[in-house]
Amino acid sequence: SNYAEAKEIIRLLKDFFETRMANETIGIITFNSNQRDLIEELLDEECRSDNSFAVKLQEELIRKRNGEDIGLFVKNIENVQGDERDVIIFSIGYAKDDRGRLVTQFGWLSQKGGENRLNVAITRAKREIHIVTSFEPSELQVEQSKNNGPKYLKKYLEYCFAVSNKDKASAQQILHSF
Repeated sequence: SNYAEAKEIIRLLKDFFETRMANETIGIITFNSNQRDLIEELLDEECRSDNSFAVKLQEELIRKRNGEDIGLFVKNIENVQGDERDVIIFSIGYAKDDRGRLVTQFGWLSQKGGENRLNVAITRAKREIHIVTSFEPSELQVEQSKNNGPKYLKKYLEYCFAVSNKDKASAQQILHSF
């Protein structure tokens, strides 16, 4: 789990509640259940210290439209298939260890077919996705990975960073590199 990212998720969610337009829906996706659990713990803590946030969160959790659940979800990547929201916050969760080394073992993503779950996660947003990560894509050393999942993650993060920085040329180059 990654505490700094979890705190950023809470900040982004509070900002979303304050600036939401057109009654947008939101969901949070994590790479693993430990990160999901940490985010849920921090949501509970924030609710205890901020009553206004607690009211908004409770309302968001039970939202329905035409009988369909459209409320906030916090799910790890294995449990998110079929769920879509207007806005998705995606917590990568991985960071450098105490020795400054970024581990590139991403569990299911490192396995054969792991790229399919990545695809599911990054296609859950109808309108926009916010990526929360503790490293730069260039820090991911995945060239020697035997499966495509970690390589696709790096390319996806490179693309997101290029789009975020309004670097259209780099974004197009990344898209055409597959």
